[in-house]
Amino acid sequence: MSTPMTPAQARVADPVLTNVARGYRNADFAATHLFPIAMVGARGGKVVQFGAEHFSSIDTRRAPGENRQQVEFGYESQDYSLTQHALDGKVPLERLQDARAVPGIDLGMATIRQTADVVALRVEIDAAELATTAANYDAAHVSALAANARWDAADNQDPAAKVAEIRRVVKADIGRYPNVMVAGSAVTEQLRQHPKVIDRIKYTRGLQDAQGGMLVTDEMLAVYFGVARYVDAMAVKGKPGAFEDVWGKNVVLAYSDVTGLADMGSPSFGYTYRLRNYPVAGQPWFDRDCDSWMYPYTTEDSPVIAGKGAGYLLQTVVD
Repeated sequence: MSTPMTPAQARVADPVLTNVARGYRNADFAATHLFPIAMVGARGGKVVQFGAEHFSSIDTRRAPGENRQQVEFGYESQDYSLTQHALDGKVPLERLQDARAVPGIDLGMATIRQTADVVALRVEIDAAELATTAANYDAAHVSALAANARWDAADNQDPAAKVAEIRRVVKADIGRYPNVMVAGSAVTEQLRQHPKVIDRIKYTRGLQDAQGGMLVTDEMLAVYFGVARYVDAMAVKGKPGAFEDVWGKNVVLAYSDVTGLADMGSPSFGYTYRLRNYPVAGQPWFDRDCDSWMYPYTTEDSPVIAGKGAGYLLQTVVD
């Protein structure tokens, strides 16, 4: 008679490592600010998109016996299909043995965090490609700055005025101003030293940099541009010595569901549809071929644009 498996052996997922995986977020990633996570119950279905139903002027008054007015929010549009991202974190036996000799080192949890980071970068790249592709927007919601109008071209360029113009375009379409601004790190670097930005905030109580100048924070930039969140998109891809910015030299302004309670039924520029109960860290297993412990990590995520009228893409913002 075979020996019964213990509960730990029978588990497909490791609950402790799964909690680590679900709680881990890379601060440099910007995707979920534009595409907040919305849990879905199936790997495929319809993207729920939104028009201006929330802002319709409907006569809701009703006399006794009259029919009730009706309004429907959102509509099903193109299909979505979740993409499975699966990766095994590898810990050679020798490295694990060395780590056990040093108090406070848990290579299992560290490996899951690092593996989750690699997978999250792939999703970040997918989201950035979606958000920075002009064809995904209405023609009136895309523009590119000419060389002499870029925010690093001359001190007389006014970033706040340009963003105010964009905000009016978005509000005219959806009835709300964009509340999130995601900017590639090259754009943020320029804004932190832009004379007009510094002049506007110089009387605020801010920190100083190493040279004694004004340290312009993301929170200050949010106030400067009139948005709830300014996000410095710092993710890079490639190889050491040849890294490139994932978000390029672009700015995306959007109305996004930033409540942390995102679902398919709330108006938002986009979502990251994620299969319910994911990500999952699988039970670690030992690979005898390479004498290494494997830490499986799986998630099913797909960024989608749910309301393109709620977004605006500004390209070639800096040189």
